[in-house]
Amino acid sequence: MRIGQFIKEASTTKDTVRHYEDLHLLKPSIMNSRREYGKKELEDFMAIKEMQELGLSLKEIQAIFQVKENMGCGSPELVTEVLKSLQDKEKILLEEEKKIRIKREKITALYKGLSFDKVKLQSVGVFHSSPTDC
Repeated sequence: MRIGQFIKEASTTKDTVRHYEDLHLLKPSIMNSRREYGKKELEDFMAIKEMQELGLSLKEIQAIFQVKENMGCGSPELVTEVLKSLQDKEKILLEEEKKIRIKREKITALYKGLSFDKVKLQSVGVFHSSPTDC
């Protein structure tokens, strides 16, 4: 299929497809000086999108695709690379989750301690000396 049909089936844009080609993530065949996209390119595109949804960067996806190209689709090296990428992403997400939880707990403690009592508002730094001094 030509790029017009491919972008319809993949629900994407021509610019995205060309960008992935530049990154060597998509490698359409060349027939009569025209790019032809097939089932493999569509499957690769969907795999790229799925990995992006999991938080992997295009650079990380490139590394996975490079292993796939060098070692084969079902190779132990490919499985190892995918697992490593996912484990690394999980560690990052756990750290982000921890930071968010701490911020949420601070916000919860702050708003539970707030009162429209001027003294309490001054103690949390909302008002300096009076509500009109803001």
